[in-house]
Amino acid sequence: MDRRVHLTLATALLGASVAGCSDGTAPSGFVVTGQIQNHTQAAIPSDARLIGVWTVSSGTPDYAYVFGEGTINRQTGTFRIVFDAPPPAEALNNGALGVGFLVATTDQSVKNGDIIGAALNGFIGITAQHAVIFVGNLPVALQFRGWAADFESGYGAGVGVPVPGDFDKFAPVSRSSLQLILDDLANIQIVNWT
Repeated sequence: MDRRVHLTLATALLGASVAGCSDGTAPSGFVVTGQIQNHTQAAIPSDARLIGVWTVSSGTPDYAYVFGEGTINRQTGTFRIVFDAPPPAEALNNGALGVGFLVATTDQSVKNGDIIGAALNGFIGITAQHAVIFVGNLPVALQFRGWAADFESGYGAGVGVPVPGDFDKFAPVSRSSLQLILDDLANIQIVNWT
């Protein structure tokens, strides 16, 4: 099984420490929220931040593109991110389909527009089985992944669904149901969607 995106994302996240009801984009932005599952037994670092990491495998080589920043509420064990504009073309597969995992990190230097290559320092967690999904031009998105038809145009949220003998797919879920798993990357199973 080709694990290029999974390996690209895993490699990007290891570093030194190493989406939904598709209800489109509201004028105030597309808000995604969820619960944090902390498997580490340690307190969430005070400098933890949440970023959107969009996996792109429609070209060569695969890469991960940073777009979006949210907040982590350490007291309530929740997170929130708002997307108030479509992802840039560089964050989309075939310029039409976006799959954005939300990643918790303590790296303060990473910013929108960064391409994550070999490492993302300070990795502490990811929405491994959930992603923000963006569908731009549906016919073009369908050429890349048929499951894009299950999502409306614009932003949505998805959960990974295993497909026996093939790559996983995403199915719509509520944008308030994502789960951010905090653990060592080696202990986290990420949706293998391409």
